[in-house]
Amino acid sequence: MNRKAGSSDSIFFRRHSKRSYLDKNIPDEALARVLEKVRWSPSCSNNQPWRLVLVRDPDRRAELMKALARGNQWAGRAPLLVVVCARREDDYVREDDPVEYHQFDCGLATMSLLLAAAEEGLMSHPMAGYSASDVKSCLGIAPASHVLCVVAVGYEGPPELLDDKTRAKDTAPRTRKALSDIVVWDSFDSR
Repeated sequence: MNRKAGSSDSIFFRRHSKRSYLDKNIPDEALARVLEKVRWSPSCSNNQPWRLVLVRDPDRRAELMKALARGNQWAGRAPLLVVVCARREDDYVREDDPVEYHQFDCGLATMSLLLAAAEEGLMSHPMAGYSASDVKSCLGIAPASHVLCVVAVGYEGPPELLDDKTRAKDTAPRTRKALSDIVVWDSFDSR
């Protein structure tokens, strides 16, 4: 299914996860609006298990960058790195099919972060390429907490700031699976 004409105005289609950031700080007022929207994210039993560690001090960001995978070093240009973490015991776990809702709920909060950032004219890019133990050590995160993702946030920069390999990723057309690949009707076996 293609997007309909005019739908490009939707925040869902404006949000993207590119890798080039400008050397420009995020105003405190804009960041406060983003965080307030994250605060209102839905969660199981309203437990709100997410904890966000905002890292914008340049020295601390440089330390945190050492915990990121080599392929994510582009994130060092972002003026803000957000570490999303949670503890299992702060949320509900189903006994009949062990679903750890703190992970799901943090996903909801992270999507709120991504969309709220886009509303402010910011770009955000969630990453899974990091050493959780190094992130915890750098930021003093307790062992019982799970580091679920690191999100780079800032103003989009030109692709010319990126190395060739990373620039190729950012300039490639955006793609998604067809709805028929991700949606079934009435029964999982309906494919």
